[in-house]
Order: sequence, then C-alpha cells, then structure tokens
Amino acid sequence: MWIGAIKLRVSTKDSTDSGTDHVVRAGVLRDGNELARLELDYADENDLERGAVRSYYYSDLPRRNHHTPELPAGVGQSPMPYPDHGFEFSDGVNGHMKLRLRIHGDDKWVKDKVDLYVKEIRNVATSFDTMAWQEDASWTFVGSWPMDVPMSTDFSEGAATWTLTLQ
Repeated sequence: MWIGAIKLRVSTKDSTDSGTDHVVRAGVLRDGNELARLELDYADENDLERGAVRSYYYSDLPRRNHHTPELPAGVGQSPMPYPDHGFEFSDGVNGHMKLRLRIHGDDKWVKDKVDLYVKEIRNVATSFDTMAWQEDASWTFVGSWPMDVPMSTDFSEGAATWTLTLQ
C-alpha cells in the first residue's frame, strides 16, 4: 500500500485550560521508523484552542520505500515499480503505522480526538496494456483515537509525547 496524502482531523477538548499556543507535531512512523514530521499549525490561526476542530492536509509526501527496492541510478522501467511520492506500507497500515504526537512547550494541550484519513496511490490500468500510478481522488478514513490526553513538557500536567497506533 502506498499513501500519497494524509489528512489529520484534530479536536481539542472543550474544557478549561485545554488549549495551547505551543506547536504540536505528529511524526508518522512505520514499524518504529519515522517517515515524516507533520506540524499541526496554521500560521494565521490559533489552531489548538479550547474546543477547536481543525483538519490538516499533507500532500505530495516524500517517497519512502519499504520492501520495494529503489532502481539503480540511470535505470528506468515502465511502469515504475513505485510512484514518484508517498509512503509505502508493504504489510499494510494496521499494526505498522503510528502517529507520535509531541508538544513543544509547557502550555498544556488536551487532545480530544484525532482522525486519520489517507489518499492511496494505486497502480491502475490506463488502457488495455498500460499501467500508471494514480492517487485516489477522495479521502479514505483509516482510524480514530478518541481518548482525551493531556500533553505538556511540564510532566506534572501531561506527557510530552503520545503515540497513536493503528490496530
């Protein structure tokens, strides 16, 4: 499975002192190895304020092969054995994909819910004898983590990191 784009729908708990002004990042992990860091931050918004619900979109993800080997330099193939971008999960995402949330400051944030959506890249027939990599046009829901989690670098207020695992 190749993932070409990720959407995170993030909800902050609607209670006193649940919002934060600090940056929160989500590391995308495959079997414990970080593939990318995604920032939960819009420059022109107070993103993670009390009761806020925001969707964050990450497209044209860098290519991170898993079990599909890279072709040697100067060697081409038609169709290519992999797309030009995206994260490969050769064994699927369940049990292999994790999101590691990390807050960068002591202003507590309470994660209410995180929903994960992806756009898969598939090798599809474009004619009777031609194949090409194409990214899905619509988002596919993959998983949700609804547990409230207080986060802060002040350990008396919460955890600095929290890992969300797809099961």
